[in-house]
This record gives sequence, structure tokens and C-alpha cells, in this order.
Amino acid sequence: MDTQNQPNPQQPALSGASILAIISVVLAAGWIAFAYYKGSSAESSRILLLHPIVSILLIVLLIRVYRWIDIKSIVILEILMIVVWIFTRLLGVLTPFILGFGFAYIFRFLWNSFPFKARYQRGIATVLIVLVCGGLLFYTGKQVSKQTGQMASGLLKFYYETMLPYAVGETFEAVAISMGEVTSPIHQDETTKRNGQATETFYLGTNHGVYEIQQDVADKLPRIGITNGALLGKPIQTLTANGNVIYAGTQNGLYRYYKALPVEAIDSDADTQQIKPKIWHKIEGTPFDTASVQATSVPIWENAQIYVGTQKGLYNSKDSGQTWREIAPEIYAERSIVSIISVVDRNGDRITYVASTTAIETESPEQTIPPPTITTVYWYLEDSSLEWEPLSPITEEVYALAGVDGTSQVSDIELYAGTPNGLYEWHRLGNEWRKMEGAEGTATISLLASAPSGVYAGNETGIRHRATPTGGWKPLATYKEGISHAYKDEPIVQQAKAYFTERIPTIAQTGSEAIRETFQFAGSVAFGFGGFLATVLFAFIVFVYASQSFDNYFRSFILLVPERYRETVKTYLREIDKNLQQFLKGQVAVIAIVSVVSCIAYSIIGVPFALVIGLLAGICNAIPTFGPFIGGGFAFIAMLMGLAAGDFGLIDFLVRSAVVLGAILGIQTLDNSLISPKIMSSAVDVDPLLIMFAVIVGAAVLGFWGVLLAIPIIVVIKSVIAVSDDRETIGKHF
Repeated sequence: MDTQNQPNPQQPALSGASILAIISVVLAAGWIAFAYYKGSSAESSRILLLHPIVSILLIVLLIRVYRWIDIKSIVILEILMIVVWIFTRLLGVLTPFILGFGFAYIFRFLWNSFPFKARYQRGIATVLIVLVCGGLLFYTGKQVSKQTGQMASGLLKFYYETMLPYAVGETFEAVAISMGEVTSPIHQDETTKRNGQATETFYLGTNHGVYEIQQDVADKLPRIGITNGALLGKPIQTLTANGNVIYAGTQNGLYRYYKALPVEAIDSDADTQQIKPKIWHKIEGTPFDTASVQATSVPIWENAQIYVGTQKGLYNSKDSGQTWREIAPEIYAERSIVSIISVVDRNGDRITYVASTTAIETESPEQTIPPPTITTVYWYLEDSSLEWEPLSPITEEVYALAGVDGTSQVSDIELYAGTPNGLYEWHRLGNEWRKMEGAEGTATISLLASAPSGVYAGNETGIRHRATPTGGWKPLATYKEGISHAYKDEPIVQQAKAYFTERIPTIAQTGSEAIRETFQFAGSVAFGFGGFLATVLFAFIVFVYASQSFDNYFRSFILLVPERYRETVKTYLREIDKNLQQFLKGQVAVIAIVSVVSCIAYSIIGVPFALVIGLLAGICNAIPTFGPFIGGGFAFIAMLMGLAAGDFGLIDFLVRSAVVLGAILGIQTLDNSLISPKIMSSAVDVDPLLIMFAVIVGAAVLGFWGVLLAIPIIVVIKSVIAVSDDRETIGKHF
């Protein structure tokens, strides 16, 4: 037949329904473009066109016009895009349902995995699991809370004892020597062993804290920081020590430290029942709570007694600070106390010496040169009826006093005085002050202490030691300038120094800003993203209802599907359920094995919270490739917490960290070569790179929930594709 001369057949005209369908699809496309352009922010919620009900009506419209469109994939794509927009827009509302049904599905999986068949057996198993998990969480929370407190204290200790001296420098402010009982021959030198003397412990107060120095068998003098508790962040002005008790005076009161809590202190002070040894605490209820404590002294014959000197007044307590009385107010009420010492002289008398100056008075505007400061030293015979008597006057201003042990005295020197013009000696027989000659005696002496081992003298830049009256001086300690010293005149350095030394210590002392910032952070977490606390509460409610009738909810969902598609939907849901359960079985088994291996390894290494860290490592192992390293990161964080809390030293930390790294690599190798291939071979095989890509994309799109839902979504998509391929293959055969 010749068709070339025949006219072309005309295309049938579009019906009215088709035209309306095309217009509906175009309008839906325009709405989708506008909705994605505006996003799902709070501002877009005020646009009526972007109300969720509009998007739902568009989905209904597209479903109705589906049969009038030849390219049906366009309609399906538009419906999917609208569904995704609704999901992101209502994620805060849908989150409790997603979490609730997700945990209900996992609970259903675990419940069905129990080997018990009888209902009462399953109930007992459930109760036991809840009790074990609850006990584990309680124990973990308690340990974490304890370690967190230790870590915070350790970090502050590191800040004040290491970081601040290195950054802004260190100056010496006070010294004290304690004569404790000999507890070990290791800490005795040959002279001490021969003479049977008690161990000397030297304490050094700086502008950042308190250090203990005790000579060891190698004649080294390591400094051990003992700054903690209420003393953190407070410059030290005076120190005194005797036996197991140390007192520190600051600009705002008196602080005490027990190396070991004495029995007499517990008996005489009910409050010390709540005081822990080796922790500084402030002595409350004193007449000088807010005053500057400038001098302190604990007599060597009575640990429970203490003298405290302020800018205006001298005070004494004979019951470890429970009650106080003002000493000689007719003398000291208007005088500034410089130094206090209590000694036993060669006659066995117990004498207390106090150096004081006239109170600082306001100078007149016409006076250009301040009047000279005159120091008077008074002495008092303990347990006598005598009054306080002055010693012979000294021509120099006195900064510090030190006594001489009368039992080992080889001369008539009974007192030392540190002045701006060197070191002075008070001779009992001549009742006079004499300047000590020598190069070291010409320097300013503001710090003094004496012991059977000799005299310790110095100032804020250094301390020296002389063993005998005719011996030479040897350096004991030298101050640190700090890296900011070379640039001390720069304004920015001054601002940084002020921040480090004033701002941060203020926060540490009051804690108000830290607490406020903590609550602000907790509030942002609790009420961000739809209200975290409310989300958890509603998710728990959904979980309770969903776990009771999980299968019934899915049957009800299937009833919503048109009858001709119900079998198809059931087929998809069965495949998804089967694959998810296989995947969960494999993951639970791998997580359990890796958790046990990690707990054992970390416990042997000595990682803090080894049980918790091991469980986290097992859970993180569910993320392929980099999951074990995330779990290892928690191990390193725990190690840092242990270092900050003082559980081990720096060298020990470095060694353990290297062993932890080896354990992480070993566990990863064991998992990749043996555990996962054996267990996951019967589960759904999901490519690790695909999971990694899905997790990254999910995190970018939906944040935390994207990471949480990435793997289940991949399993669902893979199940849908598998069922679709099977149906297509069956259709070809028939």
C-alpha cells in the first residue's frame, strides 16, 4: 500500500481532565520549588502557603491525578519531594514517634530473641535485664560523677601549679618548716639517723599555691603541689606548719590542711567529721573572715593552738580554730602584724615573738616622703602571768622572724629578722640586734624559717639555705619569670596576665559564672530541637504503647492501603522486617563480642571507666571502618580524665596511651578478620563505603537523626529493591 500520499493522522486532543492534571503537576512543581527555596525554618512557618496542611492536600491532589498523567514517575517524584519536606518541617513533632517505634521494634526483636518460651520466663528475664542495666547505669553514673569532680580539681590544680607559673611567672610569698615524726628511714639522711631527729618538711607558698619540699636520699628537692579545694586561685601570704597540720593565710581569711586527720581534732571539733584530709578548707566563723591574714604560727608544743595576725589585731585559738580571743588589744588593735614565731629557748621556756608595725595611716597631700616604718618585736612567756614585753629596738623595718632551737643552740643567737638591708640576729646575752655580715646578708630578706638543718632565707625571687652559722649559703629554690616577662610592658600582655590571674581565679572561687554557663548550656540542650526533655518523655510514652501492640499498629497501617495493593505492601514489609532482624542479630553479636574484648583489654591496661569505655567501643563498632577509632577516642578521653584527676603521672599516661592505641588496632584487626566475617555472613551484606556515605549525608541533612537513621534506611531501600527485582523477574516468567 502506498502511504506516502496519505495525510498524517491527527493526534487526539487532550481531555479536560488531562489538562487539569498537567496544571496540577505544574503547580505542585512550583510549590515544591518555593518550599525548598524558603526551607523549613521558623520564618517559613509564618507563610500560609507553606503550612503543612497545604503540602498534605497537594499529595492528595497528585494521587488523584496520577492516572491522567502519562509520565507517572514525575508525580511519584513530586510526592516524594513533598514527603521529605514535610518530614524535615515536622521532624521535631515526629521525633518522639520515630524514637518510640524504633525502640519498640528493637525491644520486639530482643524479646523474640529470648530462648525462653513461657511468658513468665520472659517476664523474669526482662526484669533481670532491666535491673542489671539500671544497676550498671547507676554505678557508671556514680563513678563518672566522682571522676569528673576529681578531673575538675586536677585541671584546676594543673592550671594554678603549672600553667600559670609558666605563663605569667611565679613569686615566693611564704615559707614554713614542719617537724613531723619519722615514719620511714628512707626519708632520713645520715645526720638525722645519728641524732634521732624528726623529719623536716619544707613548705613554700607562692602567688599561685602551696608546694611541699622533702629531701630524699639523693639530696634532690622535688616540689610537690598540694594546692586544692578552697585554696585554689588564692595567693598565699603566710604559712605555718606543725606535724600534720598546715595553715595558710590569704587576703580573705585562714585556710587549713590536714596531712592526716588527728584524733584530737576530731574529738574537739565536730565539724572536722566532714573535713577530709589532704584537702584545704576555710576556717569559718573567725573574727578575720574577710580580713587579710598576714602572719600565722602554730607552737611546736601544741598543734591545736594557733596565732593569727592581721592588719589590725592579733588573735589566738587553743582549740583548732573553734573559738578565738583577741590578744593584747591595747597593743595590737591599731598595729599591723608582720610575723609571729613560737620557740622553746635554751632554758626550756615557751616564748612567742610578734613583730608589728604601726597601722598605715592616710598621708596628707603636702607630704611627699612617707614616714619611716618602725617595727617593734614583743615577746610573751606562754602559760605565765607576765604581760607582753618589747625587745630591744631594731633600726630596720622587719619583714619576717625566725627562731633558733634552744636545745641545739651553740651560740647566744635566739632570733633572726629579715629586713630590707639583709639578715639580723638578736643576741640574748647582749640584748641587741646585729647585722649578719656576708654577701648574702646584704640582700632584702622577706622570707625566713629555721630548723635543726639550718636557716632558710630569701625573698620573692629566691630562697637560700645555710646549714651552720659559719657555713656558706646554698640555693634552695628560684622563681620562674614566665614567658610573658619579656613582654611585660606590652598592653595586650598586661590584659592577658590580668585575665589569667584575676578573671579565671574569680570564676574558680565563686563558681557563679561557671554554674550559670553550665545551666545555659544545659538549657540550650534541654529546650533545643523541639525540646529535648519533652522529646524524651513523649518518646518513652510512644515506646510503652508501641511495644505493647507493635504488630497491631502495622496491621492497622496495612488496612489504610487500598485492597489491591495490600499483598504487595505485606511482601515489602516482610522483606524489610527479615533483613532488619538479620542485620540487628549480626550487629548485636558483634557489639557484644567487641564490648567484652574491649572491657577486658581496657581493664588490663588500667583505663578509667574500663567497663563503660568497653561498651561504648562495642557500640561504636557498629559504624564500619572508623567506628572502632571513635570508641578508642573515648578511651583516650578517659585516660586524659585519669591524668587530670591524678590517677597516674605523665610518663604512665604516655605508656598507657601507647598500649591503648595498640589495643585499638588489635581489636580492629580481630574484628575485620575474624569476628565480623563469621557473624555477618548470614546477615544483610551492606557495603561499608555505602554506610559511610549514608552516615555523612545523613549527618549533613538531618544532623544527629541522620546518623541514627542512616543504616536502617539503607537496609529498607535495599529490601525494597530486592523485592522489586524479584517481582519483575516473576512477571517476566509469566
